[in-house]
Formats: sequence, C-alpha cells, structure tokens
Amino acid sequence: MNFSIGNYFRSTFSATRNWEPLGWVFAGMNLIFLVFAVGLAIFLLVESIPIVRLEGFEFWWGEDWWVGETYGALPMIWGSFIVTGLAVILVLPIALSGALFTSEYLSPPFRRRVKGVMELLAGVPGIIYGLLGVSLLTTGIKDAFNLLDGNTLFTAGCLLAIMILPTVLTLSEDALHSVPSEFREAAEGLGLTKLQTAWRVVLPQSLSGIAGAMLLGIGRAMGETIAVMLVIGSLDRVSGFNLFVSGQTIPSKLGREAAEALGSGEHWSALMGLGLTLFLMVAVLTIFGNIFKHWSNR
Repeated sequence: MNFSIGNYFRSTFSATRNWEPLGWVFAGMNLIFLVFAVGLAIFLLVESIPIVRLEGFEFWWGEDWWVGETYGALPMIWGSFIVTGLAVILVLPIALSGALFTSEYLSPPFRRRVKGVMELLAGVPGIIYGLLGVSLLTTGIKDAFNLLDGNTLFTAGCLLAIMILPTVLTLSEDALHSVPSEFREAAEGLGLTKLQTAWRVVLPQSLSGIAGAMLLGIGRAMGETIAVMLVIGSLDRVSGFNLFVSGQTIPSKLGREAAEALGSGEHWSALMGLGLTLFLMVAVLTIFGNIFKHWSNR
C-alpha cells in the first residue's frame, strides 16, 4: 500500500470539504473549548512561577503556611485527598446499590419518578448543602462522636458524599439501564436469578459508564469550595489519618484567601500554585479514568 504525507493531507482535506455547515460550527466550538483549557493551564502556570522560584519543591512538601513568610501546600493537598477519598468510600456502595435497585427492580413509571428526584437533587447549589451541613451535620457529628467541635475532615467528607450521591447514582443508573435487554434474557434463560443477573451480567457490562459517573462525582468533590469551607474548620495542618480534626482543602483555602490576595505578590502566586496543583490532580484523574474506560471496553 502506497502511503505518503501528501496523500494523507489530501484525503483529510477532501473529507473536511464534505462537512455540512453545522459540522464546522461544532468544530469551532470544540476549538474554543480547547483554547480555553490550554489558556487556563498556561495562566495558572505563569502565575505560579514566582512562588516556585521562591520555595522550590518545598511549596508542595512544606507544612507551614504563613502569609509573607513561607508557603507550604501539603496540608491543603492532603486534606483534599482525605476528604475526597472519604466521600468516594461512603458514596460508592450506596450509589451502586441504589442504581441497581432502580434499574433492575423498579417499574418504568416509578423509575422515572425516582430519576427525576435524583436529577433535581444533583442540581441543588453547593451553598444549600453547606448551610444544611452547618446547621445539622456538624451538630450531629459533634454529638455522635462526643467532639469539642463538629467542623472536621469527617464532616466535610460526609457532606461531599451527600452532595455527589445524586450525580453518581443517576449516572450509574443510566449506565446500568443502557445494557441491552438481550443480556438479561440470556442470563435468566440460563437459570440465573434477578440478583445474579444484575450482579454478574449487567454490572460488568456497565463498568465504563459507572467509572465515568464516579469520575464526575470525584471532580465535583475535589472542586467544591463553599460547602466544604463552611464545615471543615480551615486549619492548615497535616492531620495524618485522623478524620475528627479540623483541616483544609485546596478549594476551601482558595475561597478564604483569594479575595485578600487578589492582584500580585507572593501570596497571590502561592494561591495560583494551589490552583495549578488542583488542575493537575483533576487532569491526572481524568487520564486514569479514560484509561480504565478503554480497558473495560476491551
């Protein structure tokens, strides 16, 4: 087979000439999205350069954050991982159980009603959840665990779990419901019960969709600002694996200090460094999610 760069570009150009006008509109929108994404990454990188020059790698490994003196991002990075990880651990079994029950056991009319409620809850603004967390969750956790203060990492993790549960549940249910009915009929024809069919046939076929749902939920959890800021206590310290102490996440830190540092200086650059770190964390998470999706599809 003869192949050359010229032939490749000629075939590509001839294909694009056949595009409908609407196709060019979609291509332009996609280009705008890519430009904004790359521009955001470049902006965060450029704004972070001063703090990286000043602190070096100690910016990411340092534990002390004193405005005007030193800036260490480790407490915020660790807090983000702990709170998000706790939210995922709490959400995953509940979301999967609810999605399986809704998809496989509910009648179509009742399923649509449940889906409507879940989608409504998924669209509730974060500040509403934050206010409910301040008034109910912090007090409940304080009394349940006999704590001096209910503003803890555990409280923030529970609140994030409540916030992302509707999103993960409804998207996981969509993935389960999209599995062709032929798989269910074949499994039941082999003598499997409804539960065995759901667990051994439907669930493996929808793993890529469930992974996408979890990825979207984790992305929301990692980027939530106001709700977490209201219940986490906001102390810059590495707590280890002790969940019942106050802490800090990257978004809550940005939410508390961005307004007073707006403009220029080391403080602003340090906050932009936190923003760049969060951007890279979400990007790496997305890459691994896509790898898992391709692997599960294979």
